[in-house]
Amino acid sequence: MTDRDLGTSGPADTLDALLSRAHHQLGIAVTDRIAAQGGTPELRPPDLALDRLLAATHRSLGTAVTRRRSREARAALSRRNAALEARLAERGPLSNRPSQVRVKYRQEALRLAHSYWPADLAEGMRAAVRLVQNLSDLLEDTLRPVGHAGLVVGQLRERLRSMTALPKPRRPPVTLTGLDYLTAVEAALAEPAERLLHDLYRVRQLLDEELEPAIATLESSSPACLFGIDTVTQDLIDDLTQGCDQADALARAVAEVERASSDFVGADLSGAKLDGVLLEGILWDATTVWPGNWESLVRRASLPSGEEQGVLIVAAEPSDSAVPAEA
Repeated sequence: MTDRDLGTSGPADTLDALLSRAHHQLGIAVTDRIAAQGGTPELRPPDLALDRLLAATHRSLGTAVTRRRSREARAALSRRNAALEARLAERGPLSNRPSQVRVKYRQEALRLAHSYWPADLAEGMRAAVRLVQNLSDLLEDTLRPVGHAGLVVGQLRERLRSMTALPKPRRPPVTLTGLDYLTAVEAALAEPAERLLHDLYRVRQLLDEELEPAIATLESSSPACLFGIDTVTQDLIDDLTQGCDQADALARAVAEVERASSDFVGADLSGAKLDGVLLEGILWDATTVWPGNWESLVRRASLPSGEEQGVLIVAAEPSDSAVPAEA
């Protein structure tokens, strides 16, 4: 047997292939010898002993291969179940809602998430902190014209304006039955967004009412005025740093909505109405239960997600011409 016969797989697969081939060839030899291509032979005692030995070896080898493959299959199943349990444990309250509800309203939920997170607000807040730090350094350099400080203030104002372009937080009460999924989604997003907007409002108020008027009169003021401006800039940095925490909290809420809208690994979707539902971006695996003949359609539209072994992602809307992928 050559390497070409065994393929280019790993050592374990190569050994399995070798054992399976040996088992197969030994079975052929035993069958041919017993059949003798001309009827049952008159076996002499040595021949009978050899035939029984070959037959027993054939059975033992087959049993060993079967047991080995069964152990590996059980181990693979155990690893997959452990990964699924860990994945389920990481899911938040929204992901614990019924799968059929989450897939039905996934487009609306994702739209809400993107409206509360139109850009990377966390990075925007950190960039605002850096602007104020640069402004503080600029004001300490008395050789630099004060007009430069006004430009930095304008950049900071524009950045704050873009970050406050969020929908007005709306937190209607969640129904007692807990079935109003979109209400729960918006409540999860609105709470951190409300805190972030509050911090941004306070920062803009400090910028408009204290820092900018102080900078405008800096050229005609005494050097002692710099101490007061330095205090205001430090207050701005503190408020913006707190805003960074709120932006991070909103980022986590958005990620939870996206996860609940896209992660259907191990989900039971057998009763879901999928006609008209956007499935692109959904994660699933062999334990996901699809309605009717949807699994074959979804499989043809899926690719390995790269997250973990066996998890697929729907890369395009299901169609007969989509690329196949293995679970």
